[in-house]
Amino acid sequence: MLSGLWTGGLTTTAWERIPVWRRLDPVSRAVDFRRSLHRMDPTMPVIAVVIVVLGVVYALRHDGDARTLAWIALGAVALIVVVSIVLLEPINTKFRRLPEGTPPPDAESLHNRWSRLHIARAVVAVASLALFVSATHS
Repeated sequence: MLSGLWTGGLTTTAWERIPVWRRLDPVSRAVDFRRSLHRMDPTMPVIAVVIVVLGVVYALRHDGDARTLAWIALGAVALIVVVSIVLLEPINTKFRRLPEGTPPPDAESLHNRWSRLHIARAVVAVASLALFVSATHS
């Protein structure tokens, strides 16, 4: 299931990268964060769009609990996309605009905010995945 791959990407970042970033000095953190974003940013939004399209098709083709669960899961994915665009992407951009190895002046607070928001979106993604799985078993 594609939503499982997407959720796995988000949770892996929350579980593996965020603790590493907390232990790094600001310059090393900025480099690693920027490189991680370079790999994730093109892929994760595309997968989210495909999940939404497939989820809508699924919801429209089913009735009852399967449809309801799929729509709720889609709402969660939409929430993640909106939060990512509105709250997380501006932080990503601050790191991307600078040369590699140059953290923004407020890098510590930006990284802490990004980490908290990312963990929240990973939790919502896991819930969304559980809802999609439940929908397929209804």
